Amino acid sequence: MPDVERLRGGVRLLTNAVSAFAEATSDYERLLSIIARSAGEVIGDICTVLLLDNGDLHTRAKYTSDPELDAYLDEMARSPIRAGEPSAAWNVLSTGQPLFVPKLDLPSLQGRMAPRNYELFARLGVHSLVIVPMRVRGEPVGLIAIWRYRPERSSFDELDLELAQDLASHAALAIANAQLVDALRESEALRKAEQEVTRAHRFLDAIIEHIPDMVFVKDATNLAFTRFNRAGEELIGVSRADLLGKTDYDLFSAKDAAFFQAKDRETLASKQLLEIPEEPIRTPRGERWLHTKKVPILDLDGSPLYLLGISQDITDRKRADEELRAAKEHAEAVGKELEAFSYSVAHDLRTPLRGIDGFSQALLEDYGDKLDDVGRRYLARVREAAQRMAILIDDLLALSRVTRAELVSERVDLTALAQASIHRLQRLEPDRTVEVVIEPDLSVEGDPRLLSIALDNLFGNAWKFTGKVPAPRIELGSARDERGRSYFVRDNGAGFDPQYGHKLFGVFQRLHTEQEFPGTGIGLATVARIIHRHRGRVWAEGAPGLGATFHFTLLDPESP
Repeated sequence: MPDVERLRGGVRLLTNAVSAFAEATSDYERLLSIIARSAGEVIGDICTVLLLDNGDLHTRAKYTSDPELDAYLDEMARSPIRAGEPSAAWNVLSTGQPLFVPKLDLPSLQGRMAPRNYELFARLGVHSLVIVPMRVRGEPVGLIAIWRYRPERSSFDELDLELAQDLASHAALAIANAQLVDALRESEALRKAEQEVTRAHRFLDAIIEHIPDMVFVKDATNLAFTRFNRAGEELIGVSRADLLGKTDYDLFSAKDAAFFQAKDRETLASKQLLEIPEEPIRTPRGERWLHTKKVPILDLDGSPLYLLGISQDITDRKRADEELRAAKEHAEAVGKELEAFSYSVAHDLRTPLRGIDGFSQALLEDYGDKLDDVGRRYLARVREAAQRMAILIDDLLALSRVTRAELVSERVDLTALAQASIHRLQRLEPDRTVEVVIEPDLSVEGDPRLLSIALDNLFGNAWKFTGKVPAPRIELGSARDERGRSYFVRDNGAGFDPQYGHKLFGVFQRLHTEQEFPGTGIGLATVARIIHRHRGRVWAEGAPGLGATFHFTLLDPESP
């Protein structure tokens, strides 16, 4: 879940930033650099920190991952933004409200911001901007400006704004504390500032404690635990008092401990996030499976200081996946058995049917002159019944194959499939004239073989039921409503009584007699199976003598 991961990233940002702020309180310039770096690395592409000094705004720190921009930002930092100068920064500072522009319309800002800033924005192609004020006890301290200009980066959203505001709040407090340390290191004001930092730490501690996943921190040297949250205690089954200062070798088997620490060392050496999708761990509740992410926490010089780990217990999900996989394998095995059974039954049924049909034909040919008209008529009916039974068996097998066939999803030209289906019908009855209208450029996502079968059945139905009208017409088209796009095959044929429309898609369900229109009653059932396998809907509209319209929708069968 991307939002959860970003929230966790934000928590890590705030935790690391506040810790770094506290360590750099006595080093003012380093503190400002940490603020710019913290915001720039996690939230934006470029960050500048501006402070209020003698009535003007001065750029005191910057961050960019692009070395070519350093000189340009340094030049910009040499000139302060004077009071009264048209600038979005002054508006943010004076109102105390952030400037949040997810999608920047750069020309509209010309004349409303410092010219040098506008020049930089235009040069880079800045597309997203957030400026948040830094205030302490209601008084302005400065502001943090964060920009995104890289085309591959998405625009800022509300979570980015919230992170920037939280960071600015803590940064403002850290700056105020640093100023107090410089001026009144031993004063009562310093004591109060330290209390504010402590409250901030407690706030972050409360967040970490309530994260439902295990969160732990190890020192980079000995890989001993220095931090553990409540979820970690519950998962491991050991209190944090017994965990802190210990290593994996004190808590787990030598084999497990070696595996955990090998991943730790790999993370610290690469200085990059390491993801372990499935990590087994033995706990008092038995073996559990974790999805773990490990991140190195680096010093300003890039040296690893700590290792942060977040582990999600995926045991229940893994078991559910295994159960689902076992159920799927069982269903596939049953399906194969059913398919073998179907073919066996079909073969066993075809053999006597061929015998009945063949011997009936032989009887007519060899002994027809010894039978009267009634006898010959009876034999003809026997042959018709046998042949119809063979067709039913073939249609049932086709329906079974459609139900079990593996779907191969791709982009399908529905217009081309429809044209091919109509051409096949026209070749069977070349002397028949039918007006056919097919909407051009109909493209869908689905299995081309199954969709071709569905259209063959729909057009075959329309072709058959327009056989007795003087000017037959068949149409394929599409429509769109609030539920999305749908498709339809419409004809002006015999139609049907709508009160029996629910029977149309059932196996062997027919609304017309065999004498009126031949068929087995399986074609529309096949259409319904194919559409349902594409996670779509199918329905029909019609009236006696006024034709019928069959509608269907399609969704990507491989989408979640």
